[in-house]
Amino acid sequence: MLECVLVATMESPMKPAELLDEAPRNSAAVGKPAAHGCYRRLLVVVREGSALPVMAVDYVSAWATPDAVAEVASLPGSESSCDGTPRSPRGVSSADVATADAVRCALLARGVDAIESGTLKLAAGANAAQSIGEVAHRWGADIVLCDDRSVAHLAQAAACNVLFLPTDGSHRFHVPPRRIFVASDESASALVAVAEAQRVAGNNAELRRAYVSFEADGASASDPASTVLAAAHHGDNLAHAIVQAAREWGADLLVLGTHGATPRAVWRYGSVAAAVALVADVPLLLVPAQS
Repeated sequence: MLECVLVATMESPMKPAELLDEAPRNSAAVGKPAAHGCYRRLLVVVREGSALPVMAVDYVSAWATPDAVAEVASLPGSESSCDGTPRSPRGVSSADVATADAVRCALLARGVDAIESGTLKLAAGANAAQSIGEVAHRWGADIVLCDDRSVAHLAQAAACNVLFLPTDGSHRFHVPPRRIFVASDESASALVAVAEAQRVAGNNAELRRAYVSFEADGASASDPASTVLAAAHHGDNLAHAIVQAAREWGADLLVLGTHGATPRAVWRYGSVAAAVALVADVPLLLVPAQS
């Protein structure tokens, strides 16, 4: 059985290394400017009948460049999810029901130029990911924000970054993220995700980079700058190991590539990215290699 080991290093701490572990998270960004905008065309997908995606509005406000435009598209709440699984609307208060217009108004109130594209029409035989991907391609989106866990498939269909936001996480994570965790096996596609994590982090966030090894002796904690965060125990898989390491570190955002350049890397980051999305309880940014 393959064993995975995650070794992490701190890429760009916000405070001196000796103070990082003792600094309260709520004071980590005191005196720091807001995160710089990094996306110009942001597509927000709202599932009608679900709760208003407060965290999506927060992320768009934090990550939009000054000249950015956000497009808000809605999916019928009873339509299938990105993997074709039927999905029913969640019961929420009528005052909190998400509509494209409500999200657009919330973004306009934050000073973000927002437009509404209406309800996506699902063609016969097409699932939501295909429809969203077509919209993203046509509009030239840099990133898609949604709450669907089939984001690995969506990232490939849209050919751009996809940010998965757990529906119950609006009060548990900092936006913009103060702690960003990125997992990499050093393949070409994984390094694309690392570069994107560094760009998003800028100078305002701590970035922890976890090196993934499938051999038990492939990682060492002898380097003072590295520590073994988590190792796969018997029966565990890489997806759970990554999520556990990010959770234990207190990450606000997890970043992962969607596939690698070799057959083995394809197995790692194609299926693993999808598996991480299924179990992640933190915001997850998936970065396809072509981004």
